[in-house]
Amino acid sequence: MMNAQMVKEEISFKSNVNLNGTLLIPDQGKETYPAMVFLPGSGQLNRDGSTPNGKFKFNLYKDLAELCTSLGFVTFRYDKRGIGESEGDFHSAGLSDALKDGEAALDKLAAHPKVDESKLIIIGHSEGCMVGTALNAIRPAAGLVLLSGGGETLKEALDHQRQLLYKEMREKTGIQGFIINKFNTLDKAEKQAQGTYKKMVDSDKDVTKTLGFIKMPAKYFREHFALNIEEALAKVTCPVLAINGTKDFQANPEKLKRLEQFVQGEYEIHVIENMDHGLKEQLTPMKPSSYKKDYLKTIGKPIHPEAAKHLTSWLQRYL
Repeated sequence: MMNAQMVKEEISFKSNVNLNGTLLIPDQGKETYPAMVFLPGSGQLNRDGSTPNGKFKFNLYKDLAELCTSLGFVTFRYDKRGIGESEGDFHSAGLSDALKDGEAALDKLAAHPKVDESKLIIIGHSEGCMVGTALNAIRPAAGLVLLSGGGETLKEALDHQRQLLYKEMREKTGIQGFIINKFNTLDKAEKQAQGTYKKMVDSDKDVTKTLGFIKMPAKYFREHFALNIEEALAKVTCPVLAINGTKDFQANPEKLKRLEQFVQGEYEIHVIENMDHGLKEQLTPMKPSSYKKDYLKTIGKPIHPEAAKHLTSWLQRYL
């Protein structure tokens, strides 16, 4: 989608580590433009919304940025700490670090000569919805976009995902079903999950090890589990757009009801049929045990047209 109507700038900016990102500026002859900063989902994602050296080349943030810039917005997306060209350590970063980085990105954007700093929008995807809601409580934005995850905490999302997986496992028949039921496999799995959470929450380290060798980002879980999402939502006075999909195994659309309860400004909520966590059309019946394979099938597909349509129409108010 990248065309002559936009100018690309590679930008370095300083949080308490040096971070790098990409700025896209509309080339429409105006002095300034409204602007948006992208807050990424969980995992080792670069500015494009892909894993830098893996098979998950989703490019979701790149596609979204090009769409928004073509509409007339400066867009800014950056590599997370310790990923791509950004410094820092991915495993020891917590929610407080994500908030520092988001603030630094907003500062950098506001100072840009092509940006109308009265029209700064936060756009979060997945975990970025949690970070974006918390960031807006510290630095009120002109608009808040929550994609695949509004109103939910990290702990709720993880609990929801595990329960969906257990439900699928309980429905297994034959020898697999017999083993699962006979040996209380799911109760043991849940006990183990709760034990791991407790170990991380009780720890004062940034990183702990489980099973002696698997690195667990303790600070990340500890700070996320302490986030009061309802309190943060109650501080939202700007317009909010929330979009989830019915084929999203990772985010629970039920939690969008919190926006109706707590948000002070106007809000718009859409739950799109057959759309997955990565905002792609998903016609496969999704299974918690194999959802990653289903996501991989969508690589290279465009953003779901319904999502693009709702985002485009909601953004018009800033143009």
